[in-house]
Amino acid sequence: MPDPAIHTPSEPVTPFFATLGADARLLFIRLRSMGDSLLLTSPLRALKSRYPRFQVSVLVEPQFAACFDGNPDVDEVLTTKQGKVQTVRELYGRPFDAVVNLHGGPTSLLYTLAVHGVRIGLEGYQFGRLYSRLVPQESGRRHTVENTMAFFRALGLEIERTPPLYYAPQPEAAEWVRRNTPAEAYAVIHPAAVMDTKRWSPERFAAIGRRLEENGLRPVLTAGPGEERIVAETARNLPGCLILLGLTIPKLAELIRGARIYLGNDSGPMHLAAAVGTPTVAVWGSSDSIRWRPWQVEHRVVQNPFECNPCPGYRCLVARTPLCIESVTIGQVSDAVESLIRQPDPK
Repeated sequence: MPDPAIHTPSEPVTPFFATLGADARLLFIRLRSMGDSLLLTSPLRALKSRYPRFQVSVLVEPQFAACFDGNPDVDEVLTTKQGKVQTVRELYGRPFDAVVNLHGGPTSLLYTLAVHGVRIGLEGYQFGRLYSRLVPQESGRRHTVENTMAFFRALGLEIERTPPLYYAPQPEAAEWVRRNTPAEAYAVIHPAAVMDTKRWSPERFAAIGRRLEENGLRPVLTAGPGEERIVAETARNLPGCLILLGLTIPKLAELIRGARIYLGNDSGPMHLAAAVGTPTVAVWGSSDSIRWRPWQVEHRVVQNPFECNPCPGYRCLVARTPLCIESVTIGQVSDAVESLIRQPDPK
């Protein structure tokens, strides 16, 4: 069968997905973060709605595998191992009709080459000649979900509306949350973020927590591994809060699902809040809110304009401290929270 990627301009081009059998096996490589993994759930939902019998596998880092727990659009979750060599050994020769690399770096290419199948990437990827098919990259700033959907559409996915993110309900985790959270209404505050340029101060999060209490919502503080200090600093000025640390992704998801509102920085749990449909207030600093804002959930992004935004965010390049996140005021965030609380609870 000729490769559908090789054609002359006069030949009709058959969309790639349409050339595959109804039960085709596809591998999507999505390394790195919780947010990246959750943002893939929307395009995969769109793909499965059009090709329900496709057998979809995803390759992710082990700490993010739970982002796909119970997801009906994902038939198999593969995880990287300790060391690239071990991962290649685990993948080597596994048969797929196609492997779609959603990264483009050398590590993801190594894993792409390890399996058997048509290798698909984007134009501009390193070592592009090693791919079977390269899809043109569309220009312009837009949301990461929309970028992935453009990738899928270039491969022949026809769908009118891009769905929201999805995280399947987890009954056991939900029962744990029911036993360990207050009976009254509550708000989840996740004051941590990986980078300083994305992290609003604990004292200001505490101030918003006190205002949430005035609105009848019990603040519940969460954090990931290594972020306990930030929660402690927040709780020091918020004595009425509940602290829940060390939660698995399913427990954190069900905690947020049960909340009236979620408040945090640009981080993975923010996308988890979107995936479970909880109204979200995101305090924004160095990153690109056009690309990374909460997807298809009621939300408010609180951000001030800076000519240097967006930036990589590893450190502030124009000042001694990250002015972008520091410039966001308690009043701005309070107004955003109030505007969401006043709306009917979507749940």
